[in-house]
Amino acid sequence: MEIVSISDGRQFSLKSIQRSDLVKTDDLHIELICFEAGQRDEEGKHSHSSVYQVLEGEALVKHEGNSKRLGKGKLLSVPAQTAHTLENAGGGLLVVMATRALG
Repeated sequence: MEIVSISDGRQFSLKSIQRSDLVKTDDLHIELICFEAGQRDEEGKHSHSSVYQVLEGEALVKHEGNSKRLGKGKLLSVPAQTAHTLENAGGGLLVVMATRALG
């Protein structure tokens, strides 16, 4: 068992989004993704399903021409091999926790 602190993973940069591994094992990856205002992630897709939870701010998730807004406390499940992007939809900071089961 391992205890991690989400606050320790919060890192921000005006140059690019910041990613911090909170948990990384053979079968689980939990990552904290931190965005400054106006930042967006490059389009990507993962070999495993992902669950994104907004911890702070508001995210805009785009996939296959569709957009969904997620506020604090909302979860989004993205199936494996689905191309998508995340971006900061608000004027402040955005903190998103991404969880992937790697089994």
